[in-house]
Amino acid sequence: MTAKVLMAMAFNRASLGDSAEGQRLLDYADILAFADDRGILLHQRALILWQSGRLADALHWFELAEPLLAQYGPDNFYAASFYNRALVWRDLGELRKGMASIRRAIELYNGIDVPVNRARAIHIEALFLLDLGEVTKALTAFDVAREQFRKLAPDLESFIDASYAHALLSVGMYRQAAERWEHAIAAQRLAGDHRNAAMAEYWRALAASEDNRSELADQWARQAMDSLYSQGNEPMAFLARLLILQGQFDSGQQSPDFADKVQRLCDALEQRGWTLRLKQAKILAARARIKAGDLDGVEAVLQGEHGGPGHDALAEELARYLAKAELAVAQDRDPLPELLAGLDLLDEYRMAFGSVEFQAGVSALGTQLAFMGLGHVARHSGPKDMLWWVERSRAQALRIPPVKPSNDPAAREALGQLRQARQRLWDLQVEGGDDAEARNRVQELEEEIRAHERAQPGSGKRADRIAPEAIHDLAESRDTVVVNMFEIANKVCAVLAGGDGLQFAWMMPLDEASELERRLGADLDALGSRRKLHPRIQASVEGAIRRNATALADGIWKPIADYVGDRQVVIVPHSQLNWVPWPLLPPLRGRPVTVSPSAEAWWRAVHRTRANGPALVAAGPALSRAGGEIETIAGLYPGANLITADESDPEIVLKALDGASVAHIAAHGHHEPDNVLFSRLDFGLGPLNAYELLGLDQPPGHVVLSSCDLGRSTVAVGNETLGFTAALLHAGTSTVVSSLGRVPDDMAAEMMIEYHQRCAAGATPAEALAAVGEHRPWHPFVAFGA
Repeated sequence: MTAKVLMAMAFNRASLGDSAEGQRLLDYADILAFADDRGILLHQRALILWQSGRLADALHWFELAEPLLAQYGPDNFYAASFYNRALVWRDLGELRKGMASIRRAIELYNGIDVPVNRARAIHIEALFLLDLGEVTKALTAFDVAREQFRKLAPDLESFIDASYAHALLSVGMYRQAAERWEHAIAAQRLAGDHRNAAMAEYWRALAASEDNRSELADQWARQAMDSLYSQGNEPMAFLARLLILQGQFDSGQQSPDFADKVQRLCDALEQRGWTLRLKQAKILAARARIKAGDLDGVEAVLQGEHGGPGHDALAEELARYLAKAELAVAQDRDPLPELLAGLDLLDEYRMAFGSVEFQAGVSALGTQLAFMGLGHVARHSGPKDMLWWVERSRAQALRIPPVKPSNDPAAREALGQLRQARQRLWDLQVEGGDDAEARNRVQELEEEIRAHERAQPGSGKRADRIAPEAIHDLAESRDTVVVNMFEIANKVCAVLAGGDGLQFAWMMPLDEASELERRLGADLDALGSRRKLHPRIQASVEGAIRRNATALADGIWKPIADYVGDRQVVIVPHSQLNWVPWPLLPPLRGRPVTVSPSAEAWWRAVHRTRANGPALVAAGPALSRAGGEIETIAGLYPGANLITADESDPEIVLKALDGASVAHIAAHGHHEPDNVLFSRLDFGLGPLNAYELLGLDQPPGHVVLSSCDLGRSTVAVGNETLGFTAALLHAGTSTVVSSLGRVPDDMAAEMMIEYHQRCAAGATPAEALAAVGEHRPWHPFVAFGA
């Protein structure tokens, strides 16, 4: 009995972070334990060694314990020996062996009445799926494990948060991953699980590092390092130290012996049989040597086959391609083949996901490759190569055909419940009641639907790339100039197509342009407020808009005015300029202007076959002039489907959108920057969410959103844009006219009636919007797409 108590105490002390004391207590227990308890003792010793990062030693003791546990039991420990050994195999990078071990554990747990342990094993199996690159399958399995934990052991749910964070990290959604680890760390600390809290601290720091938040990454990495060292987990502490060194390297602050420091940490990890992120660390040491000009033997270090499936192998390979490109530059060779190989690998990875969020997030994994390639062609090549290269680093999600939302009955039911919950929340807000419970319910349902969307596998398809010459020829044939903006050395610059050959132009500093964008947006929202401004205040706001629009035109337009001449314009903005209301710039007022996510997206939208079904004209509630607006507009399109505010059902609107040649929707809109899939339009029976648009079989060719804010987008990691308008473009709509800010109901109604009159008479969307906007200088509507 004393031996059993000592074994239990040993495990508890190790879990609290004192592995050395745990081993000491096991030494005492070893003297007292009976033969039939030795399997448990050896198992506990192996478990503590694993927690200390001594993987090879842990594996040895697990193997010694297995036959004793098989003979003497107890059955739960016998199953646990396979469960825990799977975790060791995982840390060693032996994923196939680990998967076989955890499935053997699940098989044994199926015959034992310990449902919590079986749920834990299912969770670990899901982690192996994630490691093997089966992200969507892993997410579904995490949800199964979460439900079981909620029923059987709610305190274990924090482990699902941590696992979900790993999944988000694997698709470049770094900030969302860090938030999940924050929740896990708090829960694990509260439960006294200091070991797992320290591990989560490391991963949180890694997410910040990948997100280029260097100060935060350094702070979190030092905190993780101290926690891990205090617990005797040297290998993970070494990894935290490597994160600190990575930050110094990325910021150019490395010391002369930097490469040696990294190499010593790599050697220390290898001596302990550690493999997790070891190859990435060796590549960092190689990059440091390249930067220092010490190239002897570096090429051999960077050789190696692709490491297999999963994010870790992908991250290693992308780091290797980046290092090879840096080596090529140091040897006066062309780095582009290495950089392109890395981006091609990323393209293959992106196609595995059906989630628009994940497709967009994956771009973040290749930002260093894309940035280095763009910098190289800017220094050594002409505008054609610049255009081709910049198109490799934007709107990549739009090249992937949308995957329809899940038809799973649970997902459809959740969507119906969300409509009801949103309506309940709206009613409470109008009445001034306590809406906390209703708000939480909306968030729960959105998260459930989001989980279904993220678990969707990809189509495995992508659109072909468009050559710069083809973009230029199309623009020239349409008397249009495509202005493709990007950044070099914190200055906005652009490749111009469609005029006198492809040309490159420098513009204004990016931070100045971003500040002008912010001011314009704030002033437009002030003008669009439902509260009428005092004439003096209105004059002041309009004066500010005029000054800021002129300043932006001076910095952006003047350098390219001669090239553009009097042609129409397609603007592909830098991601930090997505909210600029371009038609407000004085030189662009009255000129047809379209804003597109990329030059390739514009080319594809122009060539896309458009739907030719009956027009849809619909209104939502609480708009003062929507009734007259939609009746007048519907009269311009023979056979139009007219849906009034009283009859507005989002399901009916969605059905009528499918196949419509043109759709005009007058409804209140909401852009949700933190949850863009649920940016929405309000109808009488609930909201129509951006998420649902991806399910359209034949999206309308031309959509007009006479609504506030729905032209806005959130710039996701990887510089991809997400939002209601972006969802329509992703679904296959060629042109979307929407607002970048608040818009008064009477202005919207007047503008849109005249706009559709011009479209019905044969004008293109950009031409019609330019004409109706010329005498309304401060309107926030923009034509997106083509």
